[in-house]
Amino acid sequence: MIEILKEFGFLMPYATAFGVSVAMIQLWRTATQAVTTFEDSISKEYRDIARRISYKALVGMEMTDHEKDEALNEIYNYMDLCNEQIFLRKSRRIRKSTWGDWQEGMRSNFGLPFFNEASEEILERLPKTFTELRRVRDCDYNTDPRKW
Repeated sequence: MIEILKEFGFLMPYATAFGVSVAMIQLWRTATQAVTTFEDSISKEYRDIARRISYKALVGMEMTDHEKDEALNEIYNYMDLCNEQIFLRKSRRIRKSTWGDWQEGMRSNFGLPFFNEASEEILERLPKTFTELRRVRDCDYNTDPRKW
């Protein structure tokens, strides 16, 4: 064994460097997967909220007062989730590409008649809440909280 090490000992620094490189790649993959898993969990929260919102609200159809009352709480929950998403991007926990998708979803959802009506009512009743969401909205859903 000692003779083998003497004969191939010159390869040890290369083998060590290779091992360190493999370990670094594995750590990077693990970190990337953790971010993806985290982002997916936030997206699942959105899907859970959206399931509880009337189909009519989600496609921009006219709604009865009763349907609006039922959906109002979930619009509030959606606004709270949006505010959290903005905070997560500001805190560097969300990738830029994911933030772009989420921001486009906000633009689309708040562009729907009932979402717009409900969010305006909520923002008016709670003037000191949803500050991050207000800022994104004021920037026409075209900003990056990470740069604030």
